[in-house]
Amino acid sequence: VAAAGAQLLDEHPQNLASTMSTSLIRCATAAALVATCDGYMPSAAPSRAAAVRPAAASVFMDETVFERALAGELEEEGFENPFMSEVGWADYLDKNAKSSYNMNQRPSLADDGYYTASIVDNPLDVVSDWLGAMKGYVTNPVATAFPTISNDPTGARSYPKGSNEVSARTIKPKEKDFDPKKRIVGIPGFNIFGTPSSKSGSFIENFFGN
Repeated sequence: VAAAGAQLLDEHPQNLASTMSTSLIRCATAAALVATCDGYMPSAAPSRAAAVRPAAASVFMDETVFERALAGELEEEGFENPFMSEVGWADYLDKNAKSSYNMNQRPSLADDGYYTASIVDNPLDVVSDWLGAMKGYVTNPVATAFPTISNDPTGARSYPKGSNEVSARTIKPKEKDFDPKKRIVGIPGFNIFGTPSSKSGSFIENFFGN
């Protein structure tokens, strides 16, 4: 290759020089254009990598429910932790606190037996329990639609033993002293847009003073 280049330089020195001169001019022009282009200019400040948020922890399902269900141990877990279901909690309160739960009758005193058929039971049992509930509603619609504990006609609803409406609450109400001597009474009121208070004077007196 070197010999061929030397021979070409000896035979055509002028053409080769002209060709090299043209190539150098083109390279210099391209370099100048690249240097002045904003896209190829380095930024004034070093670029900062985009903040990468840490990946959230993977969500895992509690498979012990399926394991206990397949092993037939869900009932045992319910006996150990009665608060895990409303039926278990109602039964626990009935036996240990002698109280009802969620405005329902106590399981041991319920008119319908409390443990009624569900959607997975025999359809005939579901219909039979529903008819029994409708019968109780027709017999005493007010007590069924508006259940209370203090005025329960069946006596199957009650607060925990030794408790009343206030002491049975988780969040106790603030105690108030209703002594009339400690209250401020007889303050006249005024309503400019309606009927004035019976204890207030005329509008002129209240607005401008006596």
